[in-house]
Formats: sequence, C-alpha cells, structure tokens
Amino acid sequence: MPRITEQRRQARREQILEAARACLLEYGLEAVSMEMIITRSGLSTGAVYGYFKGKDEIISAVVTDGTAEIGRRLAPVLNNPQPPPLPEFTGQVLSAIASFGPDAPGVDRLLVGIHGWSYAQTDPALRAATRTAYRGLRTLFAETAQRWQAAGTLSTDADPGALAELLTSICLGFVAQRALAGDAGIQAHVAALNTLTGQTEDPAAGSPWEAGTGCPSAEMPA
Repeated sequence: MPRITEQRRQARREQILEAARACLLEYGLEAVSMEMIITRSGLSTGAVYGYFKGKDEIISAVVTDGTAEIGRRLAPVLNNPQPPPLPEFTGQVLSAIASFGPDAPGVDRLLVGIHGWSYAQTDPALRAATRTAYRGLRTLFAETAQRWQAAGTLSTDADPGALAELLTSICLGFVAQRALAGDAGIQAHVAALNTLTGQTEDPAAGSPWEAGTGCPSAEMPA
C-alpha cells in the first residue's frame, strides 16, 4: 500500500479542522463533540484519530493555526519599513485581518476565533501561547510607532507601547464587533481615525499627528 504524501496529510488535517470550524459556528464550543466533527469531515473515525487524540486537541489546533495564519497575513503590513500614517496603516491592518474571515461557504474563521478566545482561557498551554502571540503583535505595533517617530511624523513624546496597546484593542474590537454587532466597517475605522488625528488630504492644512503640532502623547496615544 503506497504511503500517503505529506501534501495529502496536510489536506486531510485541514479537512478535519475545517469540519471543526463549521461545527463550532453551528453548535458552539460546549456542544461540539468529536462525533460531530468526524461526521462533518467525511473521514472515518480511525482517520480522524490518526491526526488528533480528541476534541480538545482539534480545537487547540484550530486556535493555533488561525493565530499563525493571521500573523502571516499581517506580516507585510507590520514589517513595512515606511508605514503610512495611522489611519491608512490601521485600514491595512484591518483589511489583512478581514481577509482571514471568509473561507468555505458558511464558515467565517474570524467568528470561529471568538470561540477560540474563550477556549484559550481554559487551557493553560494554549492561553500561554495565545498571550505570547498577542504580546508579539503589540511589539510589532510599537516598532511601527518608533518608525513614525524616526520619520518625524509622530512626536518623540508619544509612548510606542501605549499606542501599540490601542492598536491591539482596535484589532480585537474589530473582530468582536463583527461577531456581536454583525458587521464592522474598515473604512469607517479609517475615516474616524482621520477625524481624530486631524489627517487631511490637503498637506498644507497640517495635522495634530505631526511632530510638534499637538501630536498624541503618552497620555493620549491616538
């Protein structure tokens, strides 16, 4: 009997995780059972248990894989050596996050992520991994703020760490709002930040975001 290829193994693993995502959205975290996931996957019981020991291991994989994929989508934005102004930058970040949402019909991975947040609080290892990932995100946001300061578009009095926490809250709030309110507009966030930071299409009009013109400080990071 020929051995299964690594590509096929990964495809089957993803098939199981996709079934788990669909079950989470349909039944909720507590009600989902291993039997539900196996049935939805279309694979045999033995095949599924060949990849995962049980429901908890599958849900953990859903969370860790999702976090890693969002990180990959955010990387080009967060590693930009010349990040655009805050409103445009935030729009790029939220667009990258939103692109992770729609997958197979009826499966929005961002909504699945809400269940993942809850599950991560009950599993010490997963909670530690999740905290490490989000603290890493805050570090990248802080480094972006430092690039703004080096470019002279953000006051050196501003606290990069405080701004990083605010940006992280915007990201998490965007996901939560999509789940709780049913939608969340990227352009609405960009427009609001344009208003709050005084960004304008007319460079001559000036902006409180510019260094030395009332740029947000540590007390008001954005």
